[in-house]
Amino acid sequence: MCLNYRTLYIFLTAILAACPSFAEIPADNMQSIWSDIDRSVAAQQWHTADSLIVKALETNDDKATAAMLLSNLGMIRYYAGNDSLAAATLTLAHDSAPASVTILANRAKVYTSMGRIADAVNDYDNIEHLDSTYSDTYLYRGLIYLYSGNFEDALFDLQKRESLSPDNEDTLIAMATFYTITENFENAVSYYTRLIRAQPQAEYYAGRALCALQLDRLVDASEDIADGLDLDAGYSELYLCRAILNKKRYCADDARADADRAISLGANPARIKALVGL
Repeated sequence: MCLNYRTLYIFLTAILAACPSFAEIPADNMQSIWSDIDRSVAAQQWHTADSLIVKALETNDDKATAAMLLSNLGMIRYYAGNDSLAAATLTLAHDSAPASVTILANRAKVYTSMGRIADAVNDYDNIEHLDSTYSDTYLYRGLIYLYSGNFEDALFDLQKRESLSPDNEDTLIAMATFYTITENFENAVSYYTRLIRAQPQAEYYAGRALCALQLDRLVDASEDIADGLDLDAGYSELYLCRAILNKKRYCADDARADADRAISLGANPARIKALVGL
C-alpha cells in the first residue's frame, strides 16, 4: 500500500547545532554576531546568516569552535537549498572534529536529501560506533532501510530506536509507517492509536482509517474519518479515505465526489486512481 504522507523526508528536518563558548573571539563581538545570525535564521535570510558565520570563521583560531561554526554553516546552506555546498562544508567540519556526532548526523541528513544513501548510511554507522545510545541514528537509518525495501534491517533499527525513545512522536510515526508499508495493519493501528491518544491530528486519523479500511473495519474507518475532518476539514487524505469507504459501500457517486475533492486539495491523481479505481 502506498502512503502519501510522512515520507522519508518528513524526518529529515535538521536543527542547528547548539553554539559553544567562543574563547578565541572577543565575547562582545561574538554576542553581536550570533544575535545577528539568530535574527537572520528566524527570518530565513540564509545568505545573510551565511555571510555572518563566514565572518566569525575569519576571526576565529580555535579548531573546535571552527568545527561547530562550520557545522552550523553547513546546515544554513542546506536550508538555503545548496545541498552540495552544505555537504562539502560539513565535510570540512568533520575533518576538524571527526568524533562529533552532531556533525556526522547533520551530514547524513544532507546526504539523504541528495540521494547519496550509501554515504548517509556510512555516517550513521560511524555515529553508532561513536555513541550507540544516539537514538536518531536508528530512526533515520531505519527509515532509509524501510524506503529502500530492506525491511529486516529497518525493523531492527526502528525497534532499537523504540527501546531508546519509546514515547517519542517520531518513533511512533516511524513504527506506524513501517507496519503500514509492510501491510501489518493490526500493528500499525496500535501505533496510530498511541499517537492519537497523545496528540490527536488529522493525519493520524487518516493513517488509522486507511489501516481500518484494509482490515474491512468500515465503522472504525468512518469514525476516524469523521474525527479527522473535525480537526482539519481540508486534509486531502481524509477524503481519499472516505472515497475508499464509499466505494466499499457501493456508493460510487459519493466515492467519485470524494476522490475529486481529494484531488482538488492537492492529492496525487495517479495515487487516487490506484487506490480508489474510479
